[in-house]
Amino acid sequence: MVGTLRVIVRVGDDIRPAIVWAGTRTHLEDRLVGGFERYAREQHWIDEARTRWKIAVHVPIGSVVTTTKARFPIDGEIYLATPDGLSPLSYADAMDALDPDPLRIANRDAQREHDRLADAAGLPMQLTRFVGRHDLQNGVHRVGNSAYFAERCTARQAYWRRATRAEVAALA
Repeated sequence: MVGTLRVIVRVGDDIRPAIVWAGTRTHLEDRLVGGFERYAREQHWIDEARTRWKIAVHVPIGSVVTTTKARFPIDGEIYLATPDGLSPLSYADAMDALDPDPLRIANRDAQREHDRLADAAGLPMQLTRFVGRHDLQNGVHRVGNSAYFAERCTARQAYWRRATRAEVAALA
């Protein structure tokens, strides 16, 4: 369905398109970000005397939008514009709606499962310094249903993080 949805927001609030941002050298994974484009706006008068107003934003039907002022939206700030209004979307559903390639959807699902297992094992996402007695070893090693990567291991400290899917696949 082609058309726009008229959304009334408070003055100062905004609705922006959500887009998929491909990684950089520091963040290799694709992420959802709030785009810089602005939708058509107009005043929406609240009272007949035209003394109080809000912003009316015209959002294309089928668009994935965010209401956050931050750069990276999270669940509760992402919506799909439908003829009936803004419908909340989860981060995962928004990614799938913006990048509907079945192969990439399957890849994201596998990454979510990998992250779930690593979270259950209590593994840090970023390379983190561990200080104290430990049994961590340099390289990639299994821990429960997941795996960790460690480097610069000494008797009193180590740097570790969850292993990537590629590192876990190389273990097998």
